[in-house]
Amino acid sequence: MTLARPLPRTHRRDRGPAVPPPGDRRAPRVLAVADSDSYLKWGVWTLARLRDDPGGDGADGLRLSAVVVRSPIAPTAGQSAAAVSGTGVGRPPVLGPRALRRLVRRARPDVVLVAATGPVAEVVAAQVVRALPAGRRPALLAGLPGMALPATPQGTGWRRWCDAFLVHARVEAAPYVEAFARQGARPDLVLTRLPFLDEAAPRRAPAAPVRRVVLAAQAKVPATRADRVALLDGLAGLAAEGLEVVVKLRARAGERQTHNEAHPLDALWAAEHAGLGHAAGAVSFATGPMADQLTPGTALLTVSSTAGLESLARGLPTVFLADFGVGPEQLNEPFAASGCLRRLDHVAATLRAGGPTPDPVWSDEHYLHAAPSGLPAAVHDLARRARAGDLPPVRVRPWSWPRHAYTVLRSALPVAVAQRLTLTR
Repeated sequence: MTLARPLPRTHRRDRGPAVPPPGDRRAPRVLAVADSDSYLKWGVWTLARLRDDPGGDGADGLRLSAVVVRSPIAPTAGQSAAAVSGTGVGRPPVLGPRALRRLVRRARPDVVLVAATGPVAEVVAAQVVRALPAGRRPALLAGLPGMALPATPQGTGWRRWCDAFLVHARVEAAPYVEAFARQGARPDLVLTRLPFLDEAAPRRAPAAPVRRVVLAAQAKVPATRADRVALLDGLAGLAAEGLEVVVKLRARAGERQTHNEAHPLDALWAAEHAGLGHAAGAVSFATGPMADQLTPGTALLTVSSTAGLESLARGLPTVFLADFGVGPEQLNEPFAASGCLRRLDHVAATLRAGGPTPDPVWSDEHYLHAAPSGLPAAVHDLARRARAGDLPPVRVRPWSWPRHAYTVLRSALPVAVAQRLTLTR
């Protein structure tokens, strides 16, 4: 496997060749299980990259499939369509936990990519392990759908059962080795680029002036109503500078998404634009695939969304907004040394000058590296071990019993009822 950074010998495992043994040339079966819009996008794009670069040194490709596990944050039909757009993966069915266990028993995947929020990931892993007899279980592969720093106790605690964990930047390796070790776990770490990023294009000044800016909206940052109103006010100020301003939403007000959004930007704009002194049309709102918004002549603004990485990978002017602070609470600490942090009142001048240029050292150490993906070889290795019964026994014990019980309850209830429960993470 390709590791995210050379690790101490005690963290390496010699698993033999990353191909099926002689006589077993069946294509490895990989099942992705997601629970929300962002995890579905990450999961199906990971499958798409595997399809495009299957690896395996002569093995007959891969058999790939995806499902969504029922939960109150399951993506809507529109969100699912946006998530799978461009992947070649069909819109996945939605299954309850028991139906998922029956599917695993029937389909016998070799590898299950658990692409779900922590508490749901734990429930999914438990169902997968229980579906088949001991020694016949699939390999469990896990990861996070964007920038995964800092490595938190929650992120690793809910996934301490995984056989392998995907990291998307060299700087993620050591923190995750340490965080998993604190949970008593030692999964293999596999380095691969975020799957929805294009190969990084060299950053050059745009051939034509930027006429359009797109804000990648986020549910969690900025956090307060006042800050979110200030963000909209600043965006409308860019419109006054002659720029077209589009807010790309993950969900419309009232729709569920991976993280609860206390103050949806489209609802705030409808309520506040007149009081701020702006015309309703100064800012427009869009949904659908982010790729549709990242067109020539466009600049991308965000506080900390991975859409900023998609934009950088396409060579577009990209600004990470520093108005609301820089740190773990703003989820933008990984961008501190990017060279692309600006305040909103500096954005227009920055774009007139061609936009920020990302620091090349930062790019290579973080999410725009050019290292070969270790994912194809890792998947074949995991499949070989699963078929050989060479995976260690695993017991999925709840990391938090109260949260586990709550998650199981939500998954058992009809979605409309479960959505009325107010406990969120």
